[in-house]
Amino acid sequence: MIIGIDASRAIKQQKTGVEWYAYYVIDNLIKIDSQNQYILYCAAEPDEWLKKLGERKNVKIKRLRWPFKFFWTQGRLSLEMLFNALDVLFIPASAMPIIHPKNTIATIHDIGFTAYPEAYGKWQRFYLNWSTRFAVKHARKIITISEFSKQEIIKYFLTPSTNKISVTHLGYDAEKFVNNVGTRRAAPDVLKKYNITQPYILTVGRLEKKKNINNLIKAFSLLKKMNENSSEALQNNNHTTPNPSSKEGNDGFIGKLVLAGSRGKGWEEAEFLIKKYNLQNEVIEPGYVAEEDLPFLYNGAELFLFPSLYEGFGLPILEAFACGTPVACSDSSSLPEVGGEAALYFKPNDVDAITKAMQAILSDENLRQELIEKGEERVKQFSWQKCTKETFKVF
Repeated sequence: MIIGIDASRAIKQQKTGVEWYAYYVIDNLIKIDSQNQYILYCAAEPDEWLKKLGERKNVKIKRLRWPFKFFWTQGRLSLEMLFNALDVLFIPASAMPIIHPKNTIATIHDIGFTAYPEAYGKWQRFYLNWSTRFAVKHARKIITISEFSKQEIIKYFLTPSTNKISVTHLGYDAEKFVNNVGTRRAAPDVLKKYNITQPYILTVGRLEKKKNINNLIKAFSLLKKMNENSSEALQNNNHTTPNPSSKEGNDGFIGKLVLAGSRGKGWEEAEFLIKKYNLQNEVIEPGYVAEEDLPFLYNGAELFLFPSLYEGFGLPILEAFACGTPVACSDSSSLPEVGGEAALYFKPNDVDAITKAMQAILSDENLRQELIEKGEERVKQFSWQKCTKETFKVF
């Protein structure tokens, strides 16, 4: 069988969840299957990872040059499908080409553009809506990454009786994301690289409206105010200075909020709130953080906070679990499906609830340890190997 895969997103230099999915599924497919022939398509020059995959006897790398900035998929990949037949085409992280084999499998990660259209530009909404409808109608099979996303696709694009959609939960890199409390909890070199000082609360993801960054900043401002008052009262009563970095009974936490990720649509509102609440010195924005550095940031955090309004899966939750970092996240969309009983949940639009969740983990060492232990057990249910094997079954 000849299987073609669009690898264009997998070789992007700055990867987020969608690109990492493409990367790890392609990487593991090639490792587990030596019988079928694979053709990996890309628009840009192949990186070292892709070149190495191309050294295998059953793998061919094909760069499809295209003179225009846009429409590589609809233009160049369509032409390739017209003149070179495949048994299966797999599109893991982008739109289907208009011209495609009968057996085309497309992954639809989520349809957040339907629930939160204001988080997307007009052209982006149009293209996502069109490409999703096209895939639902023309793909032989649809893969999605959570039961939540499956139900969303059925609700907005298919009838409830469909058997066209398969769910394959995402995984995480178990070699990179590990709990190394004893050796690198502080990770001074990495923290210094990103100008991060401890203690801090961490969130990871694109800094955009859909990620609920505005309410996070409001909640952090409230937490800061509460704990400053608490510390001041304690100091006045005891004539002592509290230790803000202590993890035991840390009621007086006055640390930082680290927003790790690239800026997205709606960041200007968050920036306004940071200035409004005078948090310029408390909110650290390191920008996009390389994956090799992320485990250090998770390990160094007091807690991982994920207040997103809408997620197809929520990959950072698994990464935080694997690093032994307690997780508090919103109870919306797919997040309870991923976190199970290992996370502390809150209503994403309730600023007080977000604040209380942070304060609970920071001040209650028993709760903290319970969440860490449950997270380390929960994450064992997910892996890229499992995700890939389930994907291969669809093939």
